[in-house]
Amino acid sequence: MNVAQALHRVAALYGDLPAAICGDAALTHAQLDERSNRLAQAFLASGCRRGDRVATWVENSLACIELDFALAKAGLVRVSLNPRLTPAEARYILDDAEARAFVHGASFDAQIDAVVQGAAALKQVLRVAEGASARGGSDDYEAFLRSGATQAPPADFDAEHLYCLFYTSGTTGRPKGVMLSHHAMLHVAWNLLMEIGPLEVGEKVLLMQPMSHGAGFFVLPQAMKGGVCIVMRQFDPAEVLRLAHEHQVEMIKLIPTMLQRILRLPNLEAQKLPKLRAIVYGASPMPEEPLKRAIEVFGEGRLVQIYGQSECPVTLTVLHGNEHRRDPAHPERLRSAGRPWATVETRVVDEQGRDLARGEIGELLVRGPHVMRGYWKRDDLTAKTLRDGWIHTNDMAKIDDAGFVYLLGRQDEMIISGGYNIAPREVEDVLYQHAGVHEVAVLGEADPEWGQAVVAYAVLKSGGDEAAGRALLEFARPHLGFKKPKRVYLMRELPKNPAGKIQKKALVPAAALCCIEGATK
Repeated sequence: MNVAQALHRVAALYGDLPAAICGDAALTHAQLDERSNRLAQAFLASGCRRGDRVATWVENSLACIELDFALAKAGLVRVSLNPRLTPAEARYILDDAEARAFVHGASFDAQIDAVVQGAAALKQVLRVAEGASARGGSDDYEAFLRSGATQAPPADFDAEHLYCLFYTSGTTGRPKGVMLSHHAMLHVAWNLLMEIGPLEVGEKVLLMQPMSHGAGFFVLPQAMKGGVCIVMRQFDPAEVLRLAHEHQVEMIKLIPTMLQRILRLPNLEAQKLPKLRAIVYGASPMPEEPLKRAIEVFGEGRLVQIYGQSECPVTLTVLHGNEHRRDPAHPERLRSAGRPWATVETRVVDEQGRDLARGEIGELLVRGPHVMRGYWKRDDLTAKTLRDGWIHTNDMAKIDDAGFVYLLGRQDEMIISGGYNIAPREVEDVLYQHAGVHEVAVLGEADPEWGQAVVAYAVLKSGGDEAAGRALLEFARPHLGFKKPKRVYLMRELPKNPAGKIQKKALVPAAALCCIEGATK
């Protein structure tokens, strides 16, 4: 089965039911099926051939879902650009993917010339209004869609046919195009259906991350169960709660920074969401103290953590709701990423690739049916990352006796100080326990005596308060011993990439408000 065939089944079973809502716009599964059929046919009629890449740069809207389904039905390869990319970043991906067609939202009218001019492979550019945000100009997307036939094109291609190029967030250099097949995407959907849901026909999920990335993976499983996607154009903490209440959603999907902003809203305990079953968070670590606060506010058993990578998206490990409790039997598990999905295998290995015993720290390797085929046009990097079916994640981790995976930071972020390996995540978890910390990142800094010194970049709730910074260093001393930070840099905010992950490589002393040295003894 490929994704196109799965979508045909959705239309047959759930055609009259609502499929997606964004603002005042809504589609049933039948309407979504017809519009995506037309769009698929229009792309093929315009000269696109199976396997051609089609890039999309569109803010969250129903067009994101239409394009996703249409390209899958046509056998075209989706290349979704994150709305937060700069024009130069978008142009790099457009050229690297050798995109034949490009669909951009009206939100990007001012940048589009810098992106498309001189793109060698590009033959077609379409503009979509993205709903109420259009600022004049033509919307040739609708006319293009209406030109296509209503019946779906033949779906007679293999499940290993390329579904998308999913470009990495570029934390280790230029973004790389991760090649994901129809087979991989279906297994992500099946994994989500098996462990998280939707459980019943008609269940609703509230999506607020860019549809081009994290949120987009939740659309297919929702459709396959006859569910509804409530799509937010942009994240707004108060609007999340309003929409969750208005639509009585069963699931909310977000990232930890979004959840922490929601937790800072006033009168949060008064919010009543009786149907809410799961708040699914992932993409970056969730500090333990805000997580405990979320459990207190939203109730036990309602939070679910997921861990994945671009190379094996979304469903590697899961920390279920039953581990999110006020007084769990194993409180340390709140600091874990959970246990592997039923279809996933995990190992922790040393630098020579030898398996390590439970509890020992090494690189996490994963294997499953949804791993990438490789990196687009990068056989060298593919050979380094994908070996014998195992993805070398570059994440340092340990696995306990019960199979829970503890992520300790990127392999190239491990701090070696005085001959000891120090995992940044271990230090960050302790610093987050201090009541004055809003956000923190730990890394190694060159040190003439120790090789590397542990340093922290922190955003404090009091701003650039030096006294609070000194209090943080004093708090760390008894908890961390030799792992304590030698100094702390106070920041207004921590730099993040388009996926919302902290960019540690961009953390430099010159960007800090001030530097506070810790005691030498």
